[in-house]
Amino acid sequence: MLDKLLAANFKLSSVLVWIGGAALIGAALMVTVDVILRDLFLVTLGGADEMSGYVFAISTAFAFPYAVLHRANVRIDALYIPLPAGIRSILDIVALLGMAVFFFPLTWRVWLMLQESYKFWTKSITPLQTPLAIPQTLWFAGMLIFCATLLLVFVIAVVRLIRGDITGVHDIAGVPTLDEEMQSGDGGHAG
Repeated sequence: MLDKLLAANFKLSSVLVWIGGAALIGAALMVTVDVILRDLFLVTLGGADEMSGYVFAISTAFAFPYAVLHRANVRIDALYIPLPAGIRSILDIVALLGMAVFFFPLTWRVWLMLQESYKFWTKSITPLQTPLAIPQTLWFAGMLIFCATLLLVFVIAVVRLIRGDITGVHDIAGVPTLDEEMQSGDGGHAG
């Protein structure tokens, strides 16, 4: 069951990271066109900076699940590497727990903000007058998927630790070794 959820989560995170990447490229193009129009013709698209801010927040949230599944989150590993594998596996679980302690309340606050935006149909105080519930809904969706992913990875890591599968804990939550990064070709998880 957990393996099926993990496989589905890998697929979903890949789709989300592509969507976020494409949106970032689109935002960069929009800002570029806006700058060129402003410099050459003294006109502006208007709202390029606002839209790029929304895109950045959403694409970042969409990338979080991919990062945790591919073990691409940044960690200071100078003290971690020389430790025995059993201690590293416990630290890997503590690291996941630390992320949860930060992101679960943050996601709850995003939810409360989104509810308020819908209730009052809050709009941005810019010329675009963007209904904030639209970008906030996408941002919240990315954060919610990340929290679900984080919970799934945590549960799998704990189950593997209880079973004594230290290698399995490393494979789902540990800092990738240099060999693993070279084998994967993408600087992340090979599987």
